[in-house]
Amino acid sequence: MSKRAATAAVMTASLMAGALLATPADAITDLCIARNGLVRVQMGTATCEASGKGSRAKAKGAGSSATATGGDHNKARARGENSSASAGDGNNNTAIARGRGSSAGAGGGDNNTAITNGTNSDAGAGGGNNNTATANGTNSNADAGTGNNNTATANGTDSSASAAGGDNKTVTATTGCVPGTAC
Repeated sequence: MSKRAATAAVMTASLMAGALLATPADAITDLCIARNGLVRVQMGTATCEASGKGSRAKAKGAGSSATATGGDHNKARARGENSSASAGDGNNNTAIARGRGSSAGAGGGDNNTAITNGTNSDAGAGGGNNNTATANGTNSNADAGTGNNNTATANGTDSSASAAGGDNKTVTATTGCVPGTAC
């Protein structure tokens, strides 16, 4: 190897080592990932727990929490500071909370789904089977349950929708600004 090639190899190795050690400005400091009864990653103040066959939980953000327990194939994801997601007490339940201070809970039956997209939003689906609650927008709230096959969708800031207390109910509420649209 020529002296020039050797020097280039050393410089390349040094640059690569430096890149691996550098911490990007947006590095994740609060993250927790759990699957099938084991916490695989835990950094900072994020917490998580997953038990049951095929269950997964992921929390990302300071003070965030994700729990997928009490059944099989439950999934919980929380993304945002102080967000929480809980799926359990049944099988195939999914809870996804996206947004600072948001919470989503799905359980008390099978195949329930609760999703939030917005700061301080809440969604709950359960107390039966095949219920879906989706809250899109700041301070929005959606509740579907205490029955089967209910769907509640709240779109926009300060919106609220409830499809509960029976079977096969669908309720949609739209107020304020809907995420992803011009206001």
